[in-house]
Amino acid sequence: MTMGHALREADSGVLCTARFYTPRERLTASAIAAQYSLQTLRLIGSIYPLLFSPTVSPSARPAMPPLYPIPNSAFSLDISALAGFLGADATLAVMMLPHLHAQRKWWGWYNCPGSYHLAKRFGQMARFKFWSPTYRSSAVPQELSLELQGGTGLTYTSTESGATLPRTGPLAATFAEQCSAVHSIEVGGRRSDTMDVAITRLTREIHGPQHIRVPHTHPKWFALCPVAATLSTAIACVFYRDFFIASVILFSALCHGTACLVMGNAEFTYEHRIPQDTPRYSSGWMEAHRSFVVLFGTETAVAPLTRGRFFLRLSLWRAHFFISLCSILLALQFLSQLLFVPQGTLFGQLMFIASLVASWAYHRLVLAWDKESIQRHILVADILSGPRIERYRFGTRTAAAVFTVLVLRPEIGQDVKARLQALLPSNTPVWELWHATVAERISSGQSLSFEKECDWEWQKMRGLLTLEESSLFRELLQDAAAAYAAFLEHRPGHGAMTWSRHLS
Repeated sequence: MTMGHALREADSGVLCTARFYTPRERLTASAIAAQYSLQTLRLIGSIYPLLFSPTVSPSARPAMPPLYPIPNSAFSLDISALAGFLGADATLAVMMLPHLHAQRKWWGWYNCPGSYHLAKRFGQMARFKFWSPTYRSSAVPQELSLELQGGTGLTYTSTESGATLPRTGPLAATFAEQCSAVHSIEVGGRRSDTMDVAITRLTREIHGPQHIRVPHTHPKWFALCPVAATLSTAIACVFYRDFFIASVILFSALCHGTACLVMGNAEFTYEHRIPQDTPRYSSGWMEAHRSFVVLFGTETAVAPLTRGRFFLRLSLWRAHFFISLCSILLALQFLSQLLFVPQGTLFGQLMFIASLVASWAYHRLVLAWDKESIQRHILVADILSGPRIERYRFGTRTAAAVFTVLVLRPEIGQDVKARLQALLPSNTPVWELWHATVAERISSGQSLSFEKECDWEWQKMRGLLTLEESSLFRELLQDAAAAYAAFLEHRPGHGAMTWSRHLS
């Protein structure tokens, strides 16, 4: 028997006792048998507990840590410093909006960026010397004017005195936007650069500060989106055992919600102040973008648009305690983000960014949608008591200016030429002749028909030297005639017609 036969018999488990086996061959066969026996015992040992051991409940088994979504990553997304600085302007502007939405002060419980600048702004309002070293005392003013003013003011000219207010209050721009939303009446004539004329009469007179009641608005429900994003990201961090990021997100939501609640309890107030040593600004016009806004009314009735403003009023002890508390909480929020966000996992840091992105998108949506429309509603309906607005669209600025002077004729007196020059400031020979010609007709109550003035001989006698000047002069006279025709058609019994009857 050969060695190969002995090995095959050993593999099949048959005991061979041939006398001609050498000691080395017997040792090799024994080693192979022992190896197979050891593998069999290991297999039985692994199957036995599954077949014969008692059932173990899932609760009694040791807890297994969850598998992280991004395992074995050494990358750290350290954005805590940026989160404290970016987005502060939008956050602060939205924080002022609880006064434009009745219940929005209760919907500020979400994580948001810009905690450092918010803490600084609240510290300045509370007159903390740490934030504002230029303040000589820590006294808190009773009135805190905040970012509720909207756009910049317009230029206002009084019809009676001719005095010009270079910049009105910010509510004038808001009212001009309301006028631009009114349906306009198209006026015929030459078309080069369209210009609108809006006319309104203000009758309500407000004396002293007035507290404004803001109606309920539906967009406040959109605040659920950043709140839900904050809660979802915090729960996800807790599930994956990133307690550093979860704590920072929830603490940031607490700080921002407290600040919104404090600012939401301030009184939303309107006020205008008329200095005693300034010219009187009663009826007149404002010049906005491609439009003249004509206002009729007394100085007090016109004051909401020339000098009015919105602001927040807090009592002294509330301003000192609660605003100081908000400043401290927001500073702690910034420090917590700076210290603990780098200690979290990459997944937790991504969740932190997701909560910031949700709040940033919500702030942009609110600023783009709500603020201007709500302010216009408050101004027109509550402050001005819903005045009637008429709007006319002209093809040229010249026609719009003449129409404005015709409407304001009873308030102007005899200085018509100066008002025309204020509306159309140009001192070339053609314009000087046109100002004098049109002003003379309006002052005397005559109709604006210019057959004689279109004659070339008449024009040469008054200083026009070229055909180009004559052509421009005739076009300007046509614009004035078109404005006069529109005035007779749409506003009979007003303005120049009333003044003409008074002269007769």
